[in-house]
Formats: sequence, structure tokens, C-alpha cells
Amino acid sequence: MSDVLVARQPIFDRRLELAGYELLFRGEFDSSEATIASPEGATATVVMNSFTEIGLERIVGGHTAWINVSREFLVGGLAQTVPPGLVLLEILEDQVIDDMLIAAIKKLKRHGYQLALDDFQYGEAAEPLLALVDVVKLDLLALGHENLSREVARLKPYGVALLGEKLETHEDYTYCANAGCELFQGYFFCHPEIMHSKRVDANRMALLEVLAALQDPDVELGVLERLIARDVGLSYRLLSYINSAFFGLRRQVRSIGHALALLGVENLKHWAALSIFAGIDDKPAELTVTALVRARFCELAGERLPGSAGNELFTLGLFSVIDALMNSPIDQVLEKIPFAPDMREALITREGEKGRLLQSITALEQGDFERSQQLIPNAGELYLDCIAWANDAAEPLLGGPSPTVA
Repeated sequence: MSDVLVARQPIFDRRLELAGYELLFRGEFDSSEATIASPEGATATVVMNSFTEIGLERIVGGHTAWINVSREFLVGGLAQTVPPGLVLLEILEDQVIDDMLIAAIKKLKRHGYQLALDDFQYGEAAEPLLALVDVVKLDLLALGHENLSREVARLKPYGVALLGEKLETHEDYTYCANAGCELFQGYFFCHPEIMHSKRVDANRMALLEVLAALQDPDVELGVLERLIARDVGLSYRLLSYINSAFFGLRRQVRSIGHALALLGVENLKHWAALSIFAGIDDKPAELTVTALVRARFCELAGERLPGSAGNELFTLGLFSVIDALMNSPIDQVLEKIPFAPDMREALITREGEKGRLLQSITALEQGDFERSQQLIPNAGELYLDCIAWANDAAEPLLGGPSPTVA
């Protein structure tokens, strides 16, 4: 079986709800399989076969998969090996545009497929495609602000949805939204949106106090029970969570004490932190999913680290997005939470053995497979397992999967 490494990057709409995932591939294949070249050294045949082997649902959790495709892929008819409702096909830049390509795209459109133009920069040769595709992707990093605005103005008459990609800060997102983009891609949502003050606001400070109590190694189950019982929202989430299909219990759990006894102190800490994360209304649900993927990855990838417990490493991944949740620099946020020095070092500077775990998972998120594998040799394989686990774990926390908007 071909060794295919897959990463995914979320795509959002204006409400910061998930519109799908772009899938990034890297593979090493037997030359006998290489019939039609597709992006990044993979072959279209093997990429499509990988959906069967790995399971598309496992990767994208029921959302639309955005997949880079070449001219040969479209003309060769391989796109129709995947049902149209599951994928959006991104036509790579610098492809030869001719009658064969136009005919192939028209055929796909008749069958209900959605298509996008990737890394687009206007040229007269692309005009026939603009009348056929659904989305045009504009690379902010490559274009810069002024050129992106110029492209937006030029594309408005075509009625296509515009996607701003490679957005790394909330300022990037805001600029693209104001310019007229309707879809957004990048890891801006994993970074804090610092407005006028670098101090944590009062509401989020209360949440930090709860998180700090949960990290106290000497905290007792009874204390945690009282802490949760006095918060109606947390109590409701706990009972919904423990009674969800994720646990598959035969009998319904009706009390906070019973739920806590089943979870145990460490699992309760993780659940409570995640529930607090998911309850912050002005953050996209995908931030909680990202925290889950990172937490599970650190837990599994760090099993061989000397002196590190899985629970501690799960917390490491979970708290790697705490600055985004609190809209404050991470060093200031961590002043309120009693973490050990090596945990603080990993979260703030990404240094040390624990920091390597976070470096590896964030490299995977960006599709930098080589660097990720150098840091953690089996990172790619673990990542797929972590995605599948996080998709299942997030559903009871977030009240079901977000609607697909693609």
C-alpha cells in the first residue's frame, strides 16, 4: 500500500464557521502506479485510492474536502471517482487552458462538481474558466494587500466567491473580509486577536481562574464537583458529554458525582478545559477541534519522552491555543496557571523535548511533512489517528458537526 501523508487546513466563511478542509498530500509511490502526475509528487490515482484506504470521512469528518488537481487529472476523468458532494476541486495555477480542459470542466459542472482556481492572478487566458468555477483563491502572502484588492475589484463582475488564503493574523482576516472575500484560509484563528489592551479581560480572567484550579496537582474530586455544580452550563455539558455516543454507556448518568467518578480526575480536567474552550462564543468551533488534535498528538507522540505522563502532554497540546482563546500573549496568560517550567518553556518558546511535539504538529498543520517527520519520525501516521479521534470527541462538546458551507 502506498505511503500517503495527508494534512488538512480549515476554510471558514464570514461567520467563522467551517466551510471545509483543504487536503495537502505527500506520498512516495511505486513507479508502476504513476500514471497521471498530480500535485507535490503524488499521483492522482494513488491519491484517490487513498480516500478508500484511509477513508475521506475520517479525514474531513463529513465536511467538504478541497483538493488540488492538475489539468491532466481533470481531462483524464479521474475526478469522477469521488462523488461530487464530497469534494471541491482546486485547479492548480499555471495549467494549460485549452478546449479539452474547458470541456472537462463543463462536464464536471453538469455532474454537480464544484471547482476553484488556486493561487489566482488575472490573465486573459483565464477568462473562460471564470465563467465556470465557483471559487477563486487569492494568496495574500504572494499578492500583498494592494494587489489583492485590485484582484477582488477585477473579479467582482464574474460572480465567483473569493477566498483569501495564507492568512496568519486577525489583521489579515479583517483586511480580506473588508476587501470583499467571503471565504478565509490560514491559521489566523489560532492566534490572539489583541485589540487595545494586552491584559486579559474580566470575563476571561474568571475562566482562567477555573483553569488554574484544574491544574492544581493536589485538587480533590469533591472540590472539582462543587466547582462544576455551581455552573449550570458546565453541569449541563458534563452530563451531555458523559451520556454521548462517544462513551457508549449502557445506562444514563444523571448526577455530577457519578459523571466525575466515571471520568476520573485527569479526564475531568481535560473535559472541563475543553468545555470552557468550546463555551467561548466569539471563537470558531474549529479552534477547539485544533486543540483536541494537538492534545491527542502530543499525548501519543510523547509516549517515549522520559518522565512525561500522557495526561500532562495532552494538556500541553490543549493549552497551545490558550492565547487565541484569551486574546492575550501566551506568556501573560500562563502567569495565571501553575505549570511546570518545562511546560511553560514549550508553550511560550516551543523549545525543549515538549516543544518539539508542538513544533511537529504545527508543521503538519502547514503541510510541512519533511520537518514534522524530522522532529517526530511517525508524525504523519499519528496525525490521521488524532484527526479521527478529535472529530469524534468534538461532536458532544460542540453539539454536533458544524454545517458544511462549500
